This record gives sequence, C-alpha cells and structure tokens, in this order.
Amino acid sequence: MKNILFLIVTIIFISCGKKDNPNLQSNEQKIDSSSTTEVKSKSPTDSVNKILGYYVGEFIAEEFNEESPYTYSNKITISIDLISNDSLYGHSVVAGNNRPFRGSVEYKNNSYAAKVSEPGDDKYDGQFSFTVYPDSLRINGKWNSYDKKIMVTKRTYSLGKRDFVYNKENKIPDEKNWNTLYEQNPRFPDKIEQISGEISKINASNTLLTKSDVENLYKGDLEIIRNSIYARHGYSFQNRKMRYFFDNEIDWYMPVTTDVRNELTETEKKNIDLLKRYEDHAESYYDSYGR
Repeated sequence: MKNILFLIVTIIFISCGKKDNPNLQSNEQKIDSSSTTEVKSKSPTDSVNKILGYYVGEFIAEEFNEESPYTYSNKITISIDLISNDSLYGHSVVAGNNRPFRGSVEYKNNSYAAKVSEPGDDKYDGQFSFTVYPDSLRINGKWNSYDKKIMVTKRTYSLGKRDFVYNKENKIPDEKNWNTLYEQNPRFPDKIEQISGEISKINASNTLLTKSDVENLYKGDLEIIRNSIYARHGYSFQNRKMRYFFDNEIDWYMPVTTDVRNELTETEKKNIDLLKRYEDHAESYYDSYGR
C-alpha cells in the first residue's frame, strides 16, 4: 500500500514539474517552431505569387493535316490565375477563343510542372502540359487536342511573362503588309486587299476621325485601322486575316479577351462606326485590291 501511494505521488510531482518548468516548455516550443519553419521552406509561397499572371508567345503547329489550310502559328496568352496546394487554375486566349483550364501542379527542381485540361465542350479544346520557371518567368510546353480530326492536333509553345496594359498611343509600324502572312501561310485561302502607309499614320484610338480622313483609303486600310482599336484592348481575333496580321506583324499586340465592348472609349466607338460605313461602301464598289 505504501508503495502504491509513493508511486502516485511521484507521478503527480513529475507531471506538475513538467507543466511548471519554463525551460522544458521553451524546448518544446523550439521543437514545434523548428518543425513549422521546415514546412514553410518547402512551400515556396513567394514564387507562387511571382508566377501568377499572363504569358504570351507563339502557339506553333507540330502535328497537323498538311492538306488543310491550317495556321502554322497563332499568338497565345496563357494566364495562371490560381495555385492552391497541388492544383492549378487558369485560362488560355488564342484565335478568338477564351477557354478555362484546371489540373495538377507539382513543384520540383525550382520549377512547376503542370498538366491541365480544358472543359471539352468546344471542338478545339485539349490538354496543356507545361513547365513554369520562376527564375526566368517563362513557360515551355505542349498542347494536344481531344479531337484528332481537327486541322492541328498538337502545338508547342515557349512563352514569356508579360503584363497587359491598354495604351491608346500604340500605333501600327510603317511598311506593314500581307507579305509575311502569305509567306508563312501559303494555304491561306482569303483574297488579298491592298493596304498603304496610311495605316501607320492614323490612330483611331486617340483621334476623332472625320470623313476627309478616311474617304480615300483602301478597304484594307479601313479594316486594319478599325481593328487596331480592338487590338489595343487585347481582343483575340477570330477573323483569320486580322489574327494573322496582328499576331505576326505587331509586337505590342497581346490577346487577352474575346469581348471588349465595355472597354471601348467614346472616341473609339464613333470611329468604329465611321470606318465601318466606309468599309461597307468599299466592299460594294471596290475590287479586292482597293480602288
């Protein structure tokens, strides 16, 4: 009986001593703190925040039907919107399509390996596999279509991170024409329209145009000047001629959206109406090479 009482008292004493011993408590806190720090060091929060945003560059055909009028290269913007644990969410904007994607991501060797899928309810949906490099802020990867009957079933890309900023002063550089388009896309089926140096002189985003500004322009001039308004807002063109021109000829152009109606300024809206009226007239009375 004495032995049992002695054992109980000893246990109580040790328990109280552990609870009240500040040195012991401090050591335990150090262990917990060290463990927490180790976990945080494995989760690169700063690099996650760093890689969120837009990446833009060429979307290059790798596997395609050579007999079809395929597009060799479009300009694509991939947006990484959110990384949560081992999941990545984002969207792509290319060729007039704005498509969401989601999938898995793994951090290893100072980079992020992602495999993400588009919903699949659009003919041109597919799966992206890419690696994001936080140090260089680049994405390298490939895209494979779900539908193997479309013109291009596999594309590759190497994209650089870039912010989008609307700038009404962006202009069309001098001496731009359709030559590059036809050299790179010999199967392009649409007819050529004449364009002149006037497209580099007229900015329909920063100046309210008058009848005298546009009445003697080629139909091709009118079309480029009008669509440059949309291009400044990051509109992704479905129209193949406009897409080819801005994708291949205009460095500042960056497709980020498929709807800019709410972004247009009053000056731009008035100029669009004016230019479109003259385009319709040119289409009716001018041949495909202008006046």
